[in-house]
Amino acid sequence: MLNADTDSSDTYRMSHQAAGARPAYDRTYELGYHAALWRKIERPLLKSILRPLGGRERTSLDFACGTGRITRVAAMFFGSVVGVDVSETMLSGASVPENVTLLCLDITKIPLERTFDVVTAFRFFLNAEDALRREALQAIYQHLREGGVLVCNIHLNTTSPMGLFSRFLNWAYPKIPRNTLTLKQFSKMLTEEGFEIVDTKSYGYLPRPGRFFPRLCQVLIEPFEKACRKLKIPGWFAESFVIVSRKR
Repeated sequence: MLNADTDSSDTYRMSHQAAGARPAYDRTYELGYHAALWRKIERPLLKSILRPLGGRERTSLDFACGTGRITRVAAMFFGSVVGVDVSETMLSGASVPENVTLLCLDITKIPLERTFDVVTAFRFFLNAEDALRREALQAIYQHLREGGVLVCNIHLNTTSPMGLFSRFLNWAYPKIPRNTLTLKQFSKMLTEEGFEIVDTKSYGYLPRPGRFFPRLCQVLIEPFEKACRKLKIPGWFAESFVIVSRKR
């Protein structure tokens, strides 16, 4: 792994550096809402998006790859995958196949000397500061080939039940900010940074119950999702969304 310095003034850049960051992240996907959402909804959705974009000769970059959750999915469809993250702590727990290279590197400061067909970036843009979001998008743009595709997500949609509750908590308890974004807000930012929106997918219609009823989430999340899609419930009720965009 290649190590590079990070800027201590950027809060989100430093947020996963502590020794306890990786175990806390891993617990998120062991049981409960996020675990069920990943296994039953998000991972199948990601596979359906990446499969037609992949190929033996095609390459993928996973930005802010953490422990390699998204990287491992990309490795199923691309001949070569690179995962980058500024946190050595997170990367130390990554388990990836042989066609994946992991780099501890901040490509917003030290770019790679290559470009990719596809870049993935999950669970990053929501909590990053606005300036860091733009720096990341600019770096991703530079690392994409002409016509290359960015697949990224926002995991707390402002207009979802949990998003609205988070906004209430921000009003009631402003000392602990809770970030939310709408599809319109993030689409606007992508467009401003040189991307063209190709497709969007909303998911996570079951309202998240916090830490309560973890096993019930595992049972209900898939049939609830299917029911909402059958009833054509608008995407702004869903907690998360994926945006597929192309470099202009």
